[in-house]
Amino acid sequence: MTNFSYGLCAEHQQVLTDFETALLSYRAPTTVKLRVYYVNRLMRWSEASDQRVWQLERSDLMAWLTKGVGPSAWTKRSAKNTLSVFYQWAESTRHIVVNPASRLPTMRAPYGVPNPCPDDAVLRALDRSTRRIDVLMLMLGEYQALRAGEIAQLHTADIQGDQIRIHGKGNKVRVIPLHPLVRDLVTYFPTGYFFPSDKNALGHMLPASVGRRIRWLLGDQRKLNAHSLRHKFGVEALELTPDLMALRDIMGHASVATTEIYTRASTTRLRTMVTSLPERPGREAAVHALRASA
Repeated sequence: MTNFSYGLCAEHQQVLTDFETALLSYRAPTTVKLRVYYVNRLMRWSEASDQRVWQLERSDLMAWLTKGVGPSAWTKRSAKNTLSVFYQWAESTRHIVVNPASRLPTMRAPYGVPNPCPDDAVLRALDRSTRRIDVLMLMLGEYQALRAGEIAQLHTADIQGDQIRIHGKGNKVRVIPLHPLVRDLVTYFPTGYFFPSDKNALGHMLPASVGRRIRWLLGDQRKLNAHSLRHKFGVEALELTPDLMALRDIMGHASVATTEIYTRASTTRLRTMVTSLPERPGREAAVHALRASA
């Protein structure tokens, strides 16, 4: 259980605990932690005005989304999704009769752009690697497009010949081809979790620990992290084979719309598209004339 409930009134503490327990039965721990975090913030916000979450109306929730969470569109979207999940649970458990979140407007996240990790940063990270698991973490991000959470729970049983089974977001499993470099690397590991840890009851490193290690290997620089390795894969794979549907399946996106962000990151393809346009008659002469008159 998380420690978010400390400092709340007794009623809210119990509600938060019950909500977390319900989510843990079908959602990934990282998702549960995020949902509980936002509900905790909502509860503290409501207590500041001497209210309970059951008393909040749609206008109150809109006010919280406007002023009670960060300015980022991604943050607001995540907070709004949490409201929907929380109040649906509250309605199903008869804590409330009318769901105040049922008519909240859709909050679309801004069109994202990829953040591919530069190749020289990966080379420096490999130089900083002191353990086999360091190298494997980097390779799984760069060559298999795995998220930190997917890397953390990888087991030798997930290596199936020339394929790798990945336990992704939302407890969805996908099977993708294994890159030859990764296939050779995993043979140096004993049976069991590739990233074991006795600090986690499940027996493997926590996603946050994997994320921190990768960030350190990449030099603790802004925007260089496990996800930037995944973005590196997306950009480079699409350069080689412009197949969005295949890339969607490899990366485990729920929608091809998410995968489409990689089509806007191909600087090589954009440069080729622009510079390959032929110089039409008279254009070069016009440029020379301007230079001469400058």
